[in-house]
Amino acid sequence: MKVGVRLQAILRRYRPAGFRGDVAQVDLADAATVRDAAGALGVPVELIHAVFVNDEQATLDTRLAPSDVVRMFPPVVGG
Repeated sequence: MKVGVRLQAILRRYRPAGFRGDVAQVDLADAATVRDAAGALGVPVELIHAVFVNDEQATLDTRLAPSDVVRMFPPVVGG
């Protein structure tokens, strides 16, 4: 199944090579989770602080459905 993944802030460095868009399409097995989507892009899960699936708060273990859109955020630091 295909899902969209939108990486925020420093996580953008894990977008596929040459990708210039906003939402990367990732091909995953049926019953895949957010953790699987992160792994498909090489995003270390310890860098993921917040996750949303279709604009609703989720976890790394949230199961995905075809055409879902996942947003991953790193910890926010600032001052």
